[in-house]
Amino acid sequence: MKNKRREFLTNVCPTVALAFVGVTMLEACSSGGEDTIDPGNGGGNNNTNGYTVSGNTVVIDLNHSAFSTLNSNGWMNFTAQKMLLLKIDSSTYRAFTNSCPHQGVRTKWTYNSSQDKFKCGEHNNSYPTDCTTSGTAGGALKCFTTSYSGGKLTVTAS
Repeated sequence: MKNKRREFLTNVCPTVALAFVGVTMLEACSSGGEDTIDPGNGGGNNNTNGYTVSGNTVVIDLNHSAFSTLNSNGWMNFTAQKMLLLKIDSSTYRAFTNSCPHQGVRTKWTYNSSQDKFKCGEHNNSYPTDCTTSGTAGGALKCFTTSYSGGKLTVTAS
């Protein structure tokens, strides 16, 4: 009887423990509801992902489907190039690093249009989009130079 009980516990307990812990681990690793877009690497002159990269300059085709979130929501987290993009009006855009000034988190951003602030969901710190005003922790979001012409947004990281 002792051996059967031991065999049962040896075989069943790890499975039961994994079932409880595994679900928790999967939920902890879920991406949540952030508008995180990674349209691919877009490197070189290949424009199949909607953008090209040359040095520290990224040229984005705003008519490409990968950037429809920017047009519909007015902002997006462009994770492939580690930047937040914000549509100010039909021809004005801003770009920021998507690294939170507080602790460097890149994937937990939301945007509050009524306050004109990005919010990092890691510790709920908010950051104005004026490129100069510090947020609630860690300073201001680093801004990149942008220009818009003919449906293309050019972002130059400095």
